[in-house]
Amino acid sequence: MKWLIVCMLLLSGCVQPRILERQGIITAVGFDKKGKLYEGASVMLSFQTGRSSMSEVIEATNKPGKGFRQALEARTSHDLASGQLRVVVYGKELAEEEGIFKMTDSLQRDASIGSLVYLTVSEPSAKQVIKSKKHEDIPDIGTYLYRLIEENLRSESLLAATLHEFVHSYYDVGKDPVLPYLSMRDDKPIIEKVALFRGDKFVGTVRLDESFYIKILASEYNVGLKNITVSRDDVAPLLIKKEGKKVNIVINEIKTKRKIKLISQKPVPHFRVTVKIKAEILEMSEKMKPITQANIRTLERAIEKQMKKEVEKLLNKLKAYKTDPIGFGEIYDHSVRGLQLTDKQWYKLYDDAKIDVDMQVSILRTGTID
Repeated sequence: MKWLIVCMLLLSGCVQPRILERQGIITAVGFDKKGKLYEGASVMLSFQTGRSSMSEVIEATNKPGKGFRQALEARTSHDLASGQLRVVVYGKELAEEEGIFKMTDSLQRDASIGSLVYLTVSEPSAKQVIKSKKHEDIPDIGTYLYRLIEENLRSESLLAATLHEFVHSYYDVGKDPVLPYLSMRDDKPIIEKVALFRGDKFVGTVRLDESFYIKILASEYNVGLKNITVSRDDVAPLLIKKEGKKVNIVINEIKTKRKIKLISQKPVPHFRVTVKIKAEILEMSEKMKPITQANIRTLERAIEKQMKKEVEKLLNKLKAYKTDPIGFGEIYDHSVRGLQLTDKQWYKLYDDAKIDVDMQVSILRTGTID
């Protein structure tokens, strides 16, 4: 017992005391390319005796990794702590020209940084996003960006965007990462698009309504909301008025199951995608005749037709960008026995791949129809 007490006293003597007022908690960092160096900005949250916390942006230009950390420390009297880092922003130019793997690799090697840090791409520069003064009633821009991404993940508009998931997709053969794409409106950072990658390089964007389809094709989707604009001709038997060309339908409480099957390898990879969707109608922009089973089937067919059209358009867009966030390559690799597919081989096959889409929609409830 005596030895135990002695050991505890010796160990407690080794712990470095940390004075709260001297700590600078980093909540977000942003990186841009400046010539051969990186330009970075970091949000530092500090605490003062008798007063609430305050945030400050410190900037530096240096080499990545520890060189950048040292450059930041030279610009503050606080001890910088990165254990509360929530979000890392990469400027579009940096992500497009150089790729971001080298910088994400530095992050994952830092034991004080968790793998659940969110990564994003921005246009304008990451520095402008980090220096934004508009972040609602939230004390610092780092926490605002974290909550912004969290909210969009909860509403199922975005795919998961953590450091862990990015690195996982980067290393997986036949699957590319996606990240939230930040833009500015009235000097406030918002998410309107999703950034597409080929490997670790940014190659383009899709709108949030298009990323809905990436999400339901890449994984199962539960809860959420989707606005569909269908042709008036496809739902004409249900409508009271005859004017107009389009009808807007909002579906809610969406649950999906998807299956992607490789039908044949030659002459080109041929996949069949089947997506089963169960949902309720939340709103409709036109007054409808009394609900009957036949009416519901007409609505289901109209939604299936429009969704199939939008999915096929998205798949063509992804192929044009030469990116595969859904993971057709991964499915191809797992389906062909004895194959050790490389990314280079898959991108060549992906160009010519044929993909059939079958959407099956079931409306469980019609809800409120305006």
